[in-house]
Amino acid sequence: MTRIGLPLLYPFFKGESLENEFGFVNYYHNNPINRFLHTLTLPLLIFSLLTITHSIDYRLCMLFYLVYCAIIFIFDIKTGLAFFSLFALLYVPATVFSSQGILASFYGSLIFFTALIIQGVGHYIFQQGAPAFRLFEATFTTPAYLMMYLITNHNDIFWNNVKNETSKWKQILKK
Repeated sequence: MTRIGLPLLYPFFKGESLENEFGFVNYYHNNPINRFLHTLTLPLLIFSLLTITHSIDYRLCMLFYLVYCAIIFIFDIKTGLAFFSLFALLYVPATVFSSQGILASFYGSLIFFTALIIQGVGHYIFQQGAPAFRLFEATFTTPAYLMMYLITNHNDIFWNNVKNETSKWKQILKK
């Protein structure tokens, strides 16, 4: 599948292609429990960020929603639609929750940091290694990878290429 705008993201990648970048992400998320914990916390992170931004200003929340989904659309159209739908499902509960004023920001932050701690547990206990700590990867690439992994066929050529790239990263990073 051709991803037209993808070269716009290459400066933010550690690898030189989407398959290579996803191979890097897969290397750091190949333990099934770690991957599950990351997938589980993804909606919590989105909910918390929607809550926090909406409690500041609904326009900031909408800007976050649209910009984030637009970047994910660059990765893959189906994945962008899946994220757009996930954001839409979480938007109303987040706006209701954000009506609590300053408490909403506090609770949103608490949910956000709890989700990050759960992801840390996934890395340190189950993956048995530290996360990569790359901002673009943590914010966009890993969520896009997790969603694509959930909604696509793992037997197609793209995912076979990702597996090959994971093996390359394993050799590079184990040195």
